[in-house]
Amino acid sequence: MNAITFKQNLKRIKSEFDRILARLYYTIPYSISYLKYIQSKFLNRNSKQKDELDYDLVFVVFGFAKNWILEAICREITAYFPGKYCFHYSETNLPPSKAYFIAHYSFLPACLKLNPHIWGSKILVWHTHPRNDLGISNDELIYVLNKVTKVICACSQFARLLISQGLKSHKVTYILGAADPNIFQPHQRQDGVVGFCTAFYYRKEPKRIFNIIKMMPHRKFILLGKGWEKYDKFLEMKSLPNFSYVEVPYSDYPKYYGKMDVFVSPAKLEGGPIPLVEAMMCNVVPVASNTGFAPDLIVQGENGFIFDVDSSVEEICELIDKAFAVQNDVRKSVENLSWENFYMQVQQL
Repeated sequence: MNAITFKQNLKRIKSEFDRILARLYYTIPYSISYLKYIQSKFLNRNSKQKDELDYDLVFVVFGFAKNWILEAICREITAYFPGKYCFHYSETNLPPSKAYFIAHYSFLPACLKLNPHIWGSKILVWHTHPRNDLGISNDELIYVLNKVTKVICACSQFARLLISQGLKSHKVTYILGAADPNIFQPHQRQDGVVGFCTAFYYRKEPKRIFNIIKMMPHRKFILLGKGWEKYDKFLEMKSLPNFSYVEVPYSDYPKYYGKMDVFVSPAKLEGGPIPLVEAMMCNVVPVASNTGFAPDLIVQGENGFIFDVDSSVEEICELIDKAFAVQNDVRKSVENLSWENFYMQVQQL
Protein backbone atom coordinates (compact mmCIF):
# COMPACT_ATOMS: atom_id res chain seq x y z
CA MET A 1 0.00 0.00 0.00
CA ASN A 2 1.54 3.31 -1.04
CA ALA A 3 1.43 6.51 1.03
CA ILE A 4 -1.39 8.11 -1.04
CA THR A 5 -3.66 5.05 -0.68
CA PHE A 6 -2.94 4.89 3.04
CA LYS A 7 -3.89 8.54 3.51
CA GLN A 8 -7.09 8.04 1.51
CA ASN A 9 -8.09 5.04 3.62
CA LEU A 10 -7.28 6.93 6.80
CA LYS A 11 -9.42 9.83 5.63
CA ARG A 12 -12.34 7.48 4.88
CA ILE A 13 -12.05 5.83 8.29
CA LYS A 14 -12.01 9.22 10.02
CA SER A 15 -15.03 10.39 7.98
CA GLU A 16 -17.00 7.25 8.92
CA PHE A 17 -16.01 7.61 12.57
CA ASP A 18 -17.12 11.25 12.58
CA ARG A 19 -20.43 10.22 11.01
CA ILE A 20 -21.02 7.59 13.70
CA LEU A 21 -20.20 10.09 16.45
CA ALA A 22 -22.53 12.66 14.94
CA ARG A 23 -25.34 10.11 14.75
CA LEU A 24 -24.83 9.13 18.39
CA TYR A 25 -24.84 12.78 19.38
CA TYR A 26 -28.20 13.58 17.80
CA THR A 27 -29.94 10.26 18.51
CA ILE A 28 -29.28 10.18 22.27
CA PRO A 29 -31.94 12.79 23.22
CA TYR A 30 -34.61 10.91 21.24
CA SER A 31 -33.57 7.60 22.81
CA ILE A 32 -33.81 9.10 26.29
CA SER A 33 -37.28 10.47 25.52
CA TYR A 34 -38.44 7.12 24.17
CA LEU A 35 -37.08 5.27 27.21
CA LYS A 36 -39.03 7.66 29.44
CA TYR A 37 -42.16 6.77 27.48
CA ILE A 38 -41.50 3.04 27.90
CA GLN A 39 -40.78 3.46 31.60
CA SER A 40 -43.95 5.49 32.11
CA LYS A 41 -45.98 2.95 30.18
CA PHE A 42 -44.83 -0.02 32.23
CA LEU A 43 -45.09 1.80 35.55
CA ASN A 44 -48.64 2.93 34.65
CA ARG A 45 -47.82 6.56 35.31
CA ASN A 46 -50.18 7.51 32.49
CA SER A 47 -53.30 5.77 33.72
CA LYS A 48 -55.64 7.10 31.05
CA GLN A 49 -56.84 4.62 28.50
CA LYS A 50 -56.75 5.53 24.83
CA ASP A 51 -60.46 6.36 24.74
CA GLU A 52 -60.09 8.56 27.84
CA LEU A 53 -57.40 10.86 26.47
CA ASP A 54 -57.93 14.61 26.53
CA TYR A 55 -58.22 14.93 22.75
CA ASP A 56 -58.64 12.95 19.57
CA LEU A 57 -56.34 15.30 17.67
CA VAL A 58 -53.94 18.06 18.67
CA PHE A 59 -52.65 20.53 16.09
CA VAL A 60 -49.13 21.64 17.00
CA VAL A 61 -48.61 25.14 15.66
CA PHE A 62 -45.97 27.55 16.91
CA GLY A 63 -43.19 29.78 15.69
CA PHE A 64 -43.53 31.07 12.14
CA ALA A 65 -46.55 28.82 11.45
CA LYS A 66 -48.81 30.71 13.84
CA ASN A 67 -51.22 33.05 12.04
CA TRP A 68 -49.78 31.85 8.73
CA ILE A 69 -51.04 29.60 5.97
CA LEU A 70 -49.94 26.47 7.86
CA GLU A 71 -52.31 27.30 10.70
CA ALA A 72 -54.99 28.16 8.14
CA ILE A 73 -54.63 24.67 6.62
CA CYS A 74 -55.10 23.15 10.08
CA ARG A 75 -58.21 25.29 10.54
CA GLU A 76 -59.60 23.95 7.27
CA ILE A 77 -59.15 20.40 8.55
CA THR A 78 -61.09 21.19 11.74
CA ALA A 79 -64.12 22.22 9.69
CA TYR A 80 -64.68 18.54 8.86
CA PHE A 81 -63.13 16.81 11.88
CA PRO A 82 -65.85 15.25 14.09
CA GLY A 83 -63.71 14.54 17.15
CA LYS A 84 -62.38 16.63 20.01
CA TYR A 85 -59.36 18.72 19.06
CA CYS A 86 -57.27 21.68 20.18
CA PHE A 87 -54.47 23.91 18.92
CA HIS A 88 -51.24 23.91 20.90
CA TYR A 89 -48.81 26.78 20.46
CA SER A 90 -45.71 25.48 22.20
CA GLU A 91 -43.26 22.61 21.84
CA THR A 92 -43.72 21.74 25.52
CA ASN A 93 -46.59 20.31 27.57
CA LEU A 94 -48.47 18.73 24.69
CA PRO A 95 -51.80 17.44 26.02
CA PRO A 96 -52.49 13.69 25.85
CA SER A 97 -54.14 12.83 22.55
CA LYS A 98 -54.82 9.91 20.23
CA ALA A 99 -53.09 11.76 17.41
CA TYR A 100 -51.00 14.83 16.68
CA PHE A 101 -50.79 16.92 13.53
CA ILE A 102 -47.42 18.71 13.46
CA ALA A 103 -47.99 21.76 11.25
CA HIS A 104 -44.36 21.97 10.12
CA TYR A 105 -41.68 19.30 10.20
CA SER A 106 -39.19 21.62 11.90
CA PHE A 107 -41.30 21.42 15.09
CA LEU A 108 -41.01 17.64 15.30
CA PRO A 109 -37.55 17.23 16.94
CA ALA A 110 -38.43 19.41 19.93
CA CYS A 111 -41.86 17.77 20.30
CA LEU A 112 -40.38 14.27 20.48
CA LYS A 113 -37.55 15.24 22.82
CA LEU A 114 -39.70 17.21 25.26
CA ASN A 115 -42.92 15.16 25.28
CA PRO A 116 -42.15 11.44 25.85
CA HIS A 117 -45.85 10.51 26.03
CA ILE A 118 -46.50 11.31 22.36
CA TRP A 119 -44.42 8.31 21.23
CA GLY A 120 -47.47 6.15 21.87
CA SER A 121 -49.80 8.19 19.63
CA LYS A 122 -50.21 8.61 15.91
CA ILE A 123 -48.08 11.49 14.66
CA LEU A 124 -48.74 13.13 11.31
CA VAL A 125 -46.16 15.66 10.09
CA TRP A 126 -46.74 18.25 7.38
CA HIS A 127 -43.79 18.79 5.03
CA THR A 128 -43.93 21.86 2.81
CA HIS A 129 -40.55 22.19 1.13
CA PRO A 130 -36.87 21.64 1.97
CA ARG A 131 -35.09 24.25 4.10
CA ASN A 132 -31.48 24.57 5.18
CA ASP A 133 -31.96 27.20 7.89
CA LEU A 134 -33.58 25.06 10.58
CA GLY A 135 -30.50 24.29 12.67
CA ILE A 136 -30.81 20.55 12.12
CA SER A 137 -28.78 18.32 9.82
CA ASN A 138 -30.54 16.46 7.04
CA ASP A 139 -29.38 13.15 8.54
CA GLU A 140 -31.08 13.99 11.83
CA LEU A 141 -34.21 15.18 10.03
CA ILE A 142 -34.57 11.91 8.11
CA TYR A 143 -33.87 9.96 11.32
CA VAL A 144 -36.67 11.73 13.20
CA LEU A 145 -39.14 11.62 10.30
CA ASN A 146 -38.70 7.85 10.23
CA LYS A 147 -40.05 7.76 13.80
CA VAL A 148 -43.52 9.17 13.01
CA THR A 149 -46.67 7.57 11.65
CA LYS A 150 -46.74 9.47 8.37
CA VAL A 151 -45.02 12.41 6.72
CA ILE A 152 -47.47 14.30 4.51
CA CYS A 153 -45.74 16.22 1.73
CA ALA A 154 -47.41 19.06 -0.11
CA CYS A 155 -46.36 17.70 -3.49
CA SER A 156 -45.03 14.56 -5.15
CA GLN A 157 -41.53 15.83 -5.95
CA PHE A 158 -40.60 16.43 -2.32
CA ALA A 159 -42.03 13.04 -1.30
CA ARG A 160 -39.65 11.46 -3.83
CA LEU A 161 -36.80 13.63 -2.55
CA LEU A 162 -37.29 12.51 1.05
CA ILE A 163 -37.32 8.85 -0.02
CA SER A 164 -34.08 9.37 -1.96
CA GLN A 165 -32.57 10.83 1.22
CA GLY A 166 -33.45 7.80 3.33
CA LEU A 167 -37.06 8.22 4.50
CA LYS A 168 -38.85 4.86 4.38
CA SER A 169 -41.32 4.89 1.50
CA HIS A 170 -44.22 3.64 3.64
CA LYS A 171 -43.72 6.60 5.96
CA VAL A 172 -44.41 9.25 3.35
CA THR A 173 -47.27 10.33 1.14
CA TYR A 174 -48.40 13.57 -0.44
CA ILE A 175 -51.68 15.45 -0.41
CA LEU A 176 -52.10 18.37 -2.77
CA GLY A 177 -53.27 21.70 -1.44
CA ALA A 178 -56.86 22.78 -1.77
CA ALA A 179 -59.35 25.63 -2.01
CA ASP A 180 -63.04 26.09 -1.32
CA PRO A 181 -64.91 25.56 -4.61
CA ASN A 182 -67.91 27.45 -3.23
CA ILE A 183 -65.81 30.55 -2.61
CA PHE A 184 -63.45 30.43 -5.59
CA GLN A 185 -65.92 30.43 -8.45
CA PRO A 186 -65.03 30.15 -12.16
CA HIS A 187 -65.35 33.12 -14.49
CA GLN A 188 -65.06 33.75 -18.19
CA ARG A 189 -61.58 34.97 -19.03
CA GLN A 190 -61.83 38.32 -20.77
CA ASP A 191 -60.31 41.19 -18.76
CA GLY A 192 -56.76 40.39 -19.83
CA VAL A 193 -55.18 40.87 -16.41
CA VAL A 194 -52.09 38.95 -15.23
CA GLY A 195 -52.06 38.21 -11.51
CA PHE A 196 -49.63 37.37 -8.73
CA CYS A 197 -50.65 36.41 -5.20
CA THR A 198 -48.04 36.32 -2.46
CA ALA A 199 -46.92 38.06 0.67
CA PHE A 200 -43.47 39.63 0.39
CA TYR A 201 -40.59 37.21 0.88
CA TYR A 202 -37.36 37.13 -1.10
CA ARG A 203 -38.01 33.42 -1.68
CA LYS A 204 -40.99 34.53 -3.78
CA GLU A 205 -38.63 36.18 -6.31
CA PRO A 206 -39.73 39.85 -6.07
CA LYS A 207 -37.06 40.92 -8.56
CA ARG A 208 -38.41 38.45 -11.11
CA ILE A 209 -41.95 39.74 -10.56
CA PHE A 210 -40.79 43.32 -10.98
CA ASN A 211 -38.92 42.56 -14.20
CA ILE A 212 -41.86 40.66 -15.69
CA ILE A 213 -44.13 43.66 -15.15
CA LYS A 214 -41.57 46.05 -16.66
CA MET A 215 -40.96 43.81 -19.65
CA MET A 216 -44.66 43.51 -20.56
CA PRO A 217 -46.06 47.05 -20.79
CA HIS A 218 -48.83 45.71 -23.05
CA ARG A 219 -50.28 43.65 -20.17
CA LYS A 220 -52.08 44.76 -17.00
CA PHE A 221 -50.87 43.27 -13.71
CA ILE A 222 -52.37 42.81 -10.25
CA LEU A 223 -50.35 41.78 -7.20
CA LEU A 224 -52.44 40.47 -4.30
CA GLY A 225 -50.37 40.40 -1.16
CA LYS A 226 -49.07 42.06 1.95
CA GLY A 227 -45.80 43.42 3.26
CA TRP A 228 -44.54 44.58 -0.11
CA GLU A 229 -43.58 47.98 1.25
CA LYS A 230 -40.49 46.13 2.57
CA TYR A 231 -39.27 45.56 -0.99
CA ASP A 232 -36.52 48.05 -1.82
CA LYS A 233 -37.96 48.67 -5.30
CA PHE A 234 -41.58 48.78 -4.24
CA LEU A 235 -42.10 52.49 -4.94
CA GLU A 236 -40.65 52.09 -8.42
CA MET A 237 -42.82 49.02 -9.04
CA LYS A 238 -45.93 50.75 -7.72
CA SER A 239 -45.35 53.66 -10.11
CA LEU A 240 -45.52 51.43 -13.20
CA PRO A 241 -48.63 52.37 -15.23
CA ASN A 242 -49.60 48.74 -15.93
CA PHE A 243 -49.41 47.64 -12.28
CA SER A 244 -51.82 47.59 -9.32
CA TYR A 245 -50.99 46.48 -5.80
CA VAL A 246 -53.90 45.20 -3.74
CA GLU A 247 -53.77 44.51 -0.01
CA VAL A 248 -57.20 43.29 1.05
CA PRO A 249 -58.73 40.72 3.44
CA TYR A 250 -58.56 37.13 2.27
CA SER A 251 -62.34 37.10 1.87
CA ASP A 252 -61.95 39.57 -1.02
CA TYR A 253 -59.43 37.46 -2.94
CA PRO A 254 -62.00 35.72 -5.18
CA LYS A 255 -63.08 39.10 -6.53
CA TYR A 256 -59.56 39.82 -7.73
CA TYR A 257 -58.99 36.33 -9.11
CA GLY A 258 -62.12 37.09 -11.12
CA LYS A 259 -60.26 39.91 -12.89
CA MET A 260 -57.37 37.66 -13.95
CA ASP A 261 -56.89 35.70 -17.14
CA VAL A 262 -53.40 34.46 -16.29
CA PHE A 263 -51.83 33.70 -12.91
CA VAL A 264 -48.03 33.65 -12.47
CA SER A 265 -46.21 31.74 -9.73
CA PRO A 266 -42.51 32.64 -10.17
CA ALA A 267 -40.78 31.39 -6.99
CA LYS A 268 -37.84 29.02 -7.29
CA LEU A 269 -38.95 27.01 -4.26
CA GLU A 270 -42.52 26.26 -3.19
CA GLY A 271 -44.40 23.63 -1.28
CA GLY A 272 -47.61 24.69 -3.05
CA PRO A 273 -48.47 27.44 -3.43
CA ILE A 274 -52.12 27.44 -2.35
CA PRO A 275 -52.93 30.54 -4.49
CA LEU A 276 -52.13 28.41 -7.54
CA VAL A 277 -55.08 26.13 -6.71
CA GLU A 278 -57.30 29.10 -5.90
CA ALA A 279 -56.52 30.78 -9.22
CA MET A 280 -57.03 27.62 -11.25
CA MET A 281 -60.33 27.00 -9.45
CA CYS A 282 -61.36 30.45 -10.67
CA ASN A 283 -60.55 29.33 -14.25
CA VAL A 284 -57.36 31.38 -14.44
CA VAL A 285 -54.58 29.96 -16.64
CA PRO A 286 -51.42 29.32 -14.58
CA VAL A 287 -47.84 29.99 -15.60
CA ALA A 288 -45.75 28.49 -12.82
CA SER A 289 -42.20 27.54 -11.94
CA ASN A 290 -41.42 23.84 -11.80
CA THR A 291 -41.56 23.49 -8.03
CA GLY A 292 -44.10 22.57 -5.38
CA PHE A 293 -47.26 20.99 -6.72
CA ALA A 294 -47.24 22.91 -10.02
CA PRO A 295 -46.16 19.79 -11.99
CA ASP A 296 -48.86 17.78 -10.18
CA LEU A 297 -51.54 20.19 -11.43
CA ILE A 298 -50.43 21.55 -14.78
CA VAL A 299 -50.42 19.71 -18.10
CA GLN A 300 -48.17 21.75 -20.34
CA GLY A 301 -50.15 23.72 -22.91
CA GLU A 302 -53.50 22.23 -21.90
CA ASN A 303 -54.41 23.91 -18.61
CA GLY A 304 -51.35 26.08 -18.18
CA PHE A 305 -47.59 26.27 -18.55
CA ILE A 306 -44.59 25.30 -16.43
CA PHE A 307 -41.15 26.86 -16.71
CA ASP A 308 -37.82 25.79 -15.23
CA VAL A 309 -36.95 27.49 -11.95
CA ASP A 310 -33.92 29.10 -13.58
CA SER A 311 -35.76 30.29 -16.69
CA SER A 312 -35.08 33.81 -17.88
CA VAL A 313 -37.68 36.55 -17.52
CA GLU A 314 -37.95 36.60 -21.32
CA GLU A 315 -38.95 32.92 -21.37
CA ILE A 316 -41.56 33.49 -18.67
CA CYS A 317 -43.03 36.47 -20.50
CA GLU A 318 -43.31 34.38 -23.67
CA LEU A 319 -45.32 31.75 -21.77
CA ILE A 320 -47.57 34.43 -20.26
CA ASP A 321 -48.49 35.62 -23.75
CA LYS A 322 -49.10 32.00 -24.82
CA ALA A 323 -51.38 31.46 -21.83
CA PHE A 324 -53.89 33.94 -23.21
CA ALA A 325 -54.52 31.57 -26.11
CA VAL A 326 -55.58 28.65 -23.86
CA GLN A 327 -59.29 27.95 -24.32
CA ASN A 328 -59.73 24.94 -22.02
CA ASP A 329 -61.69 24.89 -18.77
CA VAL A 330 -58.92 25.21 -16.18
CA ARG A 331 -61.21 24.75 -13.19
CA LYS A 332 -62.16 21.25 -14.29
CA SER A 333 -58.58 20.05 -13.68
CA VAL A 334 -58.61 21.09 -10.00
CA GLU A 335 -62.28 20.95 -9.00
CA ASN A 336 -61.61 17.83 -6.89
CA LEU A 337 -59.12 19.74 -4.71
CA SER A 338 -61.59 20.85 -2.05
CA TRP A 339 -60.69 21.13 1.62
CA GLU A 340 -63.26 18.42 2.36
CA ASN A 341 -61.40 15.99 0.08
CA PHE A 342 -58.13 17.16 1.63
CA TYR A 343 -59.48 16.28 5.07
CA MET A 344 -60.75 12.89 3.90
CA GLN A 345 -57.24 12.00 2.78
CA VAL A 346 -55.79 13.13 6.11
CA GLN A 347 -58.45 11.14 7.98
CA GLN A 348 -57.45 7.94 6.20
CA LEU A 349 -53.98 8.30 7.69
